[in-house]
Amino acid sequence: MSLLPANRPDELWWASERLRQRLIVDPEGVLRERGIHPPPAMPIQSIHEYVRVAHLLWIEGRLVPIEDFRIDPADEGLLLGKGLWESTRTVRGVPWLWALHVDRMLQSAKLLGIDLAPERVPMAEQVAEYVRALTDDDVMIRLNATAGRPGSRGMVWMSAAPLTKPPEAMRLRTMTNPVRKGEAYLLLKTFQYATRLKLHAAAVAEGYDSALVLDEANAIQEAAHANIFLRLPEGWRTPAADGGLLPGTVRQWLMEAAPVKIAAEAIPVERLAEASEAFLSNSNAGLVPVTQIDGYAFRHGPETRSLQEWIAATAGSRNRYLFANRSH
Repeated sequence: MSLLPANRPDELWWASERLRQRLIVDPEGVLRERGIHPPPAMPIQSIHEYVRVAHLLWIEGRLVPIEDFRIDPADEGLLLGKGLWESTRTVRGVPWLWALHVDRMLQSAKLLGIDLAPERVPMAEQVAEYVRALTDDDVMIRLNATAGRPGSRGMVWMSAAPLTKPPEAMRLRTMTNPVRKGEAYLLLKTFQYATRLKLHAAAVAEGYDSALVLDEANAIQEAAHANIFLRLPEGWRTPAADGGLLPGTVRQWLMEAAPVKIAAEAIPVERLAEASEAFLSNSNAGLVPVTQIDGYAFRHGPETRSLQEWIAATAGSRNRYLFANRSH
């Protein structure tokens, strides 16, 4: 089955006349308007591919141009932040660790009282079909689900974005989380993301790359947008999922399948002085070394490199293009 119609007059069959004219005059500008900066001398065919990536959504199993997207003004996902999302990169068109993402979204929907039937959440084959309709490259995909208005179910839609080049390393600034443990949006991937963005921005303002979040007892929780792992004298450790962090899909996969043992436990911030290596993980960047946390420096050591190579063997990008990192 294909999302594409059988009879297509040209590759821009889906585009409005206005967009067609803009692509004739300034194709690169069309991408830049969507926050995508194409590399110099990118072929026009590739530009059109990435225009599809930026402009075509998956909505309940249909391809829909982004300008035709509509959401009910009374949807509680819009009004109250009562919505969920999952994001990951694809590997040869297939969404990475997708079964874990689907399971987390369905479980989160139950916890938040969002009516989300499992059959409305696309399986890996449906995601791959969507990606193939857009491009031959791998992309980052984001799946969203809203609660809807009382008496009416919400929306389920998926968007795609170019893969960005992961940072070579990250420098983190510790910051205390203003939200107490146990709050749903600390534990689940919801539309209420403002606190994470604020912590990230505050760390960047101080000259760091992101924040390392601490709880009220100064125990390490996670980075603003990723889970953290530390090489302590007794082995690799990651903070316990004790109500103060979002247990990531890559975190779960690493703990179950990595070639080294990784344990979860409470980690007081003072233990940073004992760590020799550190890295972050999420489904978009994979694994990124941490070289500084406040005044502590860490080497990009052999164990971190070995784990990077292990991940790259199964989930590395083979794209023609990797775009500049976008800010959160």
